[in-house]
Amino acid sequence: MEKTATPKKGTLRVSESVIVTIVKNTASEIDGIFKIAAKPISIKSLLQSSADPSDIKISMLDGVCKISMSVITKSGYNVISVCEEVQERVKAAVQSMTGVTVSKVDISVVDVSFAPEK
Repeated sequence: MEKTATPKKGTLRVSESVIVTIVKNTASEIDGIFKIAAKPISIKSLLQSSADPSDIKISMLDGVCKISMSVITKSGYNVISVCEEVQERVKAAVQSMTGVTVSKVDISVVDVSFAPEK
């Protein structure tokens, strides 16, 4: 699942793992996000040493990207406001850094952390 462009100088490909990295870093910087949720462990993921444990899915269709992710929020923050900020900032970051159009960013809040801040 790559975005491919053919500029005058050659072919350019942006891999799905690049988009996942941008999403992960952008979301982690937002106040109110404790961390990106990890996907359930499976035998397949144990065998793939380079498997990314974060629960971020990228779907590409006709050069347009749809992002789905699961997060754990911090207590004391408005979950709706935090998730709306994640959606806006992730979409902007992916589009500006890769040139890939993002149609939507779906977020599932899977937990709330009550851990004290460090």
